[in-house]
Order: sequence, then structure tokens, then C-alpha cells
Amino acid sequence: MEETNPLGTEKVSNLLIKFSIPAIIGMMVNALYNVVDRIYIGNAPDLGANGLAGITIGFPIMIILLSIGLLFGVGGATLFSMKLGEKKPQEAELALGNAFSLLLFSGVLFMILGQLFLGPVLQLFGASETVLPFATEYMRIIFFGAVFQIVSLGLNNFLRADGQPKLAMITMFMGAGVNIILDPIFIYIFKMGMSGAAAATILSQFISMVWILAYFFSRRSHHQIQLKNMRIRLHIATRI
Repeated sequence: MEETNPLGTEKVSNLLIKFSIPAIIGMMVNALYNVVDRIYIGNAPDLGANGLAGITIGFPIMIILLSIGLLFGVGGATLFSMKLGEKKPQEAELALGNAFSLLLFSGVLFMILGQLFLGPVLQLFGASETVLPFATEYMRIIFFGAVFQIVSLGLNNFLRADGQPKLAMITMFMGAGVNIILDPIFIYIFKMGMSGAAAATILSQFISMVWILAYFFSRRSHHQIQLKNMRIRLHIATRI
């Protein structure tokens, strides 16, 4: 028997508990990325205060990345849910495909712009000559993984809208857990410094993204991302 989306059948009071608690826990875990990086960087003898200053300079940029993922993720998942409530599954899948396209596009665009204007942007955010090399080393790799963070965070909202709040929480736990494990390996064992902290972060976000995409491309999901006719889907969805 095929599992149905509980958003269309259960009581609102039950749904608030069932969906809000995993979402709150997941967002708290998602905040561990920067905290964990700061802990390991601050305790690295060759990084210390300058390394902490470098990651602090880049933190507002990572918040912008977060906001882009939420922009298309929350907005798209809202439209997705509305269309499901209207008993229009095809239009719901158009919203999903459209949001996926926008998440990919914005992630790639953010990566390109970040690589081109990294130095001036970091100086604009207050990086001094001493801190700039540390911030540059960290953020250059973070920008390469921008698409991973944006797509994984954005589609995480669609997991909840597809009736999978616990899976959405587990996905965040998985990413944060991988980051906690890889950080000391890259920073202390491989002596990769700021690059190691950034690499651990983007690798963990890549794993989260692959996990979510595997769900939406599989038959486990109620609504799959259809790669074929993506251009047509994008065109139609913008007219909804």
C-alpha cells in the first residue's frame, strides 16, 4: 500500500508537532557547521586567532548563501503544497522542478561571482591584510561548494512538504555529523588548515544534497524531479 502525504489527511494540531519539532532540531543542527569549524580552527596552533577572524569575515557571506536556499526552498515548497492541496499534482511537480532549476542556477551563479570578486568582497566585509589570506583560503573553497549548500537546503523544505519531516531532519544530522568527523581529519591529520575546514564543510553539504536528490529521483518520493522537459517545466511554472 502506497504511503500518503500526511499533510492532506491528519489534524493540524498533530501536524504542528510532527513537523515543527524535527524542523527546529534540524535547523539547530544545521547551525553547527560554522560553530564546529570555529572550534577546530581556534584550537589549531597554525591558525588560531587569524583563522577565527578569517571564518568570521566569511560568515555573513555564508548567511547570504543560506538565505538564497531559503528563498527558493521555502517559496517553492509553499507553492508545491498549495498545488497539492488544490489536487493538482502535475502543477506541484512543476513547482518542484522550477525551484530545483532556480536553486541550481543561483548556486552556480553565486559560485562564479564569488570566485571572480572574492578579494574585493572580503575586504568590503572588513578583512585586513593579515586576515585576508585566511579568509580567502576558506571562502574560495566554500564558494566552489555554494551549489551544494543552496540545493540541499532548498530541497530540504520540499522533503517536509512531501510529508517527510523526519527524513529532512536526518539529512541535516547527516551533513553536520560528516562535517564533525572530517574537520579534525583534514585540519589536524592532513594539515590542510583553512582549506581543510572548508573542504569538510562542502563535502558534508554535497553528501546531504546527494541524499536528498536520491530521494526525489527515486520511487520513494510522492513526487519526483523530472529532468526531461525541464526547460518546458520552467517556462510553464513561471506562468502559474
